[in-house]
Amino acid sequence: MAARARRQSTPEAAPVAPPQPAFGTFVCLELKDGQCRFPCSSHGSTHRFCGRPIASRVSGKRSSWCAEHLAVVFEAWRPGDQVLRRAGRA
Repeated sequence: MAARARRQSTPEAAPVAPPQPAFGTFVCLELKDGQCRFPCSSHGSTHRFCGRPIASRVSGKRSSWCAEHLAVVFEAWRPGDQVLRRAGRA
């Protein structure tokens, strides 16, 4: 008896999500709930925002920034420090 060739069903391909823009390249209208709103750059009149997932604050409340930018926004001020120099505005 000849062995019958079995036809295996091909698995359906999973739907492919559209590629996300790289971090720091989101314009304001592209940001969704839960994405960092820290301004990263400005190209002419178009401002770009981080877009990474947001972090929660110590108080447990949601923030508007990712963990990296939350540390920048809420950096503790110490007398004698030049905080503006860190932002590049010496």
